[in-house]
Amino acid sequence: MCQSTYRDNSSMYLRSLKRFSVSLPAALLCIVLLAALPLRPAMSRERPEVKPDLPATSNDFRFVRTQNSPLLAADPTDSRFVVLAHRLDAPDFSCALQISGDGGRTFVEATPMPELPKNAEKCYAPEVAFDQEGRLYYLFIGLRGAGNSPMGVFLTTSSDRAKTFTKPVRVLGAGNYQVRMAMDPTAGDRGRLHLVWLHTTEDAPTGGLPLPPNPIMTKHSDDGGQTFSEPLQISDPQRRLSVAPSVALAPDGTVHVVYYDFVDDMRDYQGLEGPTWPGKWALIVTSSTDAGENFSRGVVVDDGVVPPERVLLIFTMPPPALAAGSDGSLYVAWHDGRNEDWDVFLSGSSDGGRSWNNPMRLNDDDAGNGVHQYLPRVAVAPGGRVDVIFYDRRDDPDNVDNDVYYTFSTNGGESFSENLRLTTESSDSRSGQHYLVPSAQDRADFGSRIALLAREDRAIAAWTDTRNALLAPYQDIFSTQIVFDRDATATGSSTTPIILPIMVGVLLLALLGFVGIRSMRRRSSSGASEHDPAGVTEEL
Repeated sequence: MCQSTYRDNSSMYLRSLKRFSVSLPAALLCIVLLAALPLRPAMSRERPEVKPDLPATSNDFRFVRTQNSPLLAADPTDSRFVVLAHRLDAPDFSCALQISGDGGRTFVEATPMPELPKNAEKCYAPEVAFDQEGRLYYLFIGLRGAGNSPMGVFLTTSSDRAKTFTKPVRVLGAGNYQVRMAMDPTAGDRGRLHLVWLHTTEDAPTGGLPLPPNPIMTKHSDDGGQTFSEPLQISDPQRRLSVAPSVALAPDGTVHVVYYDFVDDMRDYQGLEGPTWPGKWALIVTSSTDAGENFSRGVVVDDGVVPPERVLLIFTMPPPALAAGSDGSLYVAWHDGRNEDWDVFLSGSSDGGRSWNNPMRLNDDDAGNGVHQYLPRVAVAPGGRVDVIFYDRRDDPDNVDNDVYYTFSTNGGESFSENLRLTTESSDSRSGQHYLVPSAQDRADFGSRIALLAREDRAIAAWTDTRNALLAPYQDIFSTQIVFDRDATATGSSTTPIILPIMVGVLLLALLGFVGIRSMRRRSSSGASEHDPAGVTEEL
């Protein structure tokens, strides 16, 4: 009876192990397939090194200079050559250019600056870009008259690293505002230069835009700005209050533009008197997959944007920030007042802007604490790291002084690092130019953007700074670098902590089953000659 029971139990066990042994190759195949899946990468836990923040503009205390709204660009043929363009609001409207030969660590003023074109009295709101040969493009608005009326948009270039510039060429006429420039270095022999702007259909009133339609337009040039395609409207015709565009180019040449739709906020659109608009705005993205020839209908990124305050000056309104990755990802960052104070938000798209994730709050202080964070800038590094900087007043209990904070993501914007302070001294947000228009009463202009340049192992940031101010409205431009270990922030497919234990467990079970079968076979083989030569052996 004992022998019979032994045979029955052994037979059942060995049948189970047989089935398990048959599944061993399948289990190993599953492990290989799981390891090959493009699983969500984990966030890097590295804390980058913040280099000392330094002035990018010279400190000349003979003049009260108001310098703000920096923009960074790097020469693709030599990463050591970096330029920083910015505007001046005092002692008079103007624009400037700083250059760096050490990768953006230090800057000096470019001299001479591009000459003003005929009939232009001032240069304003500059943009910069490089083509694939390292040629620098410098775009600016020409102003004239007591009212500083735009009389045209001009483009000049430099092939010797800002030592000399060509004679400015007029690329847009009067009545065009919020002009952005981007260069696609992969198109043609010289690259495709894209312009995006807001076009007014009649003379603008003081401090505001004329009655709509005032569409957002685009055109492009394949010969360095000598000739351009026909202008194309890219804002949706039904979105009649579209303003503040930003443009970003994906590495494959796709052109993306984001802009605000004010919906029915005519108060800010025309700079009229009154409190902060009580309604909501929307963020809209339109894209071109044929290098700017045609654009899609606008896609809503977020339609719950709560205006944080009155728009200071509609002509220089800060645009939402936009950046594109090499994998079809797209990121929009902005600030609004949905939490009763100003917070910075980011929304991401993994399909080139066709659909969007819910907004993510990036500043990691307590929500609704009455502290303002605003004016974000986003950039994507070549390896996929997403960088964001913004102004932040969390270190001032009076919610007045600005610092600059930084955060980053190495998992495609799924999560972001803790906020990291970049500035070693705070700036007084009340120091800046004041304008005599209803929407700007008792407020200072701190600029319409801050600058961010993302590289494989570092990010370069620049911002408006008042630490050296002796008198208002003095402003400088300061900058710093955030440096990573070269291998620490590379994004891509990696195995999550949940999948790893599963894979290891499956492998161990498979190996234990295989060892158990071999052991039982030896035992059953030795017992079969004594008890039942046919029993267990036949079961196997």
